[in-house]
Amino acid sequence: MKHLKFWVGLIISVLAVWFAVQGIEFGKVGEAFSKLNWWLLALSMIPYFISLLLKVTRWQLLFHPGPKIPLRRLWATLMISYLFNTVLPARLGEIVRGYTLSKSEKIGTVRVLSTILLEKILDVMTMFVFLVFLLPFLDLPKDLKQPAIFSGVLMVTAFVICILMAKFRKQAESVVQWFLRFLPAKLRPKIFGLVEEVLDVLSVLLNLKLSFNIAAQSVMLWLLTVVNYMLTAFALNIPLTFELAMVLMIALNLGMVVPSAPGYIGVFESLVIVALLPFFPDQKSMLFNLGLLLHIIGYLPVIVLGAYYTWREGISFGNVPKEEELEKIAPAAPIPVINEKETPSIKRW
Repeated sequence: MKHLKFWVGLIISVLAVWFAVQGIEFGKVGEAFSKLNWWLLALSMIPYFISLLLKVTRWQLLFHPGPKIPLRRLWATLMISYLFNTVLPARLGEIVRGYTLSKSEKIGTVRVLSTILLEKILDVMTMFVFLVFLLPFLDLPKDLKQPAIFSGVLMVTAFVICILMAKFRKQAESVVQWFLRFLPAKLRPKIFGLVEEVLDVLSVLLNLKLSFNIAAQSVMLWLLTVVNYMLTAFALNIPLTFELAMVLMIALNLGMVVPSAPGYIGVFESLVIVALLPFFPDQKSMLFNLGLLLHIIGYLPVIVLGAYYTWREGISFGNVPKEEELEKIAPAAPIPVINEKETPSIKRW
């Protein structure tokens, strides 16, 4: 409650709710939901859960060449993080995900968080590929096209840097060690240990077979999300095409970086309206219905599953460490001795 992010997110959510409900005829909202095709809605949950399973199997691959973590453990941890993301601001569920898995599997928290960061980079890169595919077929709104291209270029750059760091690991370590000279001596082992764990995670990118598998799963899980959006729209009798469902997916994923109240209240519905209103003019009420339904079916199952696994694991808000305590969780890796003959420009610490 003391943090600025919370209040900024709350204000944005209030404004988003105000925007989303302006001009909405709630009588028509109730009428639309009364005519909901429940069979199509149930069918939409099949690609939804398959995409969640693909997130888990892809996450398991990102720990290579480390120990193979059981899928059931990754699944439970992912569900717990979704619950905490829904009830806590600033996507703190990802911190909870790193803490929970590191505690149960005795893995450094930074290593787990590094896999999550790489996961996010892969997701944005996939969005960028989809956007490139869409450009010849749709006249996308400038409000969507420009931030999507900027984010895509940024993530591609970050991905290339990750590959270069993994490929030329010794040189990357030497560069890090050179910069660490300017920090207090007691901080150097800790920071270098964190860098080592990050580089361990990035090494998976050098395995061509694994990289192809990860890329294929990334594309597949988001294509399944597009199918989920289409079937949900069909359940409301909304003619959402494949291309427009892809536009919606890109907008929602990029829009999740906007601060909001827990659960993206208001922001989620507003993003659906902003993304699709250019293609469905004067149909704001219809798009509000779609946003509301997508919000419910997208969050309710993982909230229920997350609550179950949180209870089963005995996790509570009180025993999750605060952000400033996370540095105490992951042990520091030892600093290798630098051979002055090989690297004369770098002095011993």
